[in-house]
Amino acid sequence: MKKISLKLHEFYQLEAELNGVTNLKTGEVLAKGLLNEKIKLTTKYWLNDLLKKVSAEKESIEKLKEELIKKYGTTDEEGNVSIPMYVKDNVNEANPEFTKFQNDFNLLLSEDRDLEYKSFKLQDFDNVETDNNYNIFFKLITVGE
Repeated sequence: MKKISLKLHEFYQLEAELNGVTNLKTGEVLAKGLLNEKIKLTTKYWLNDLLKKVSAEKESIEKLKEELIKKYGTTDEEGNVSIPMYVKDNVNEANPEFTKFQNDFNLLLSEDRDLEYKSFKLQDFDNVETDNNYNIFFKLITVGE
C-alpha cells in the first residue's frame, strides 16, 4: 500500500474523477468517471477500494460542514438550518455569518489528510481511451522509467 497526502478539497475532486459527475436536475452525465471506463477487472477492483476510502473521507468532511452550518446558520420553523448569503431584504449586503462559514469551510478544505491506497502503474491503464482528465488521480500513478 502507498500513502499520499491530499488537501480535503482534493478528496471531492478525486471522488468525481473516479465516480463521474451527473447533473442531478437533468440526469445528464457531465463526466464519465474512471470507474466507468473499460478497465481490467483487477484494476477496477482496486479503484473501487480507493473510491470507498475517498467516499468515507468525503462523508467525514460533510459532517464537519454540517457542524459549521449549525454554528453559523439559523433554524426555521420546520427545524431546517441554513445560512443566507445576503442580509434579509438586502441582496447587496453579504451576510457576515455566511462569510464566517465560508472562511472556516475554506480553511477546512485546505487541510491535509493522508490517503492509503493500492499502488497503480501507468501500464494498468494502457487500454483506456478517454476524453477526461484525471488530475488528482494522476498523482496516484507510478510511472516506470
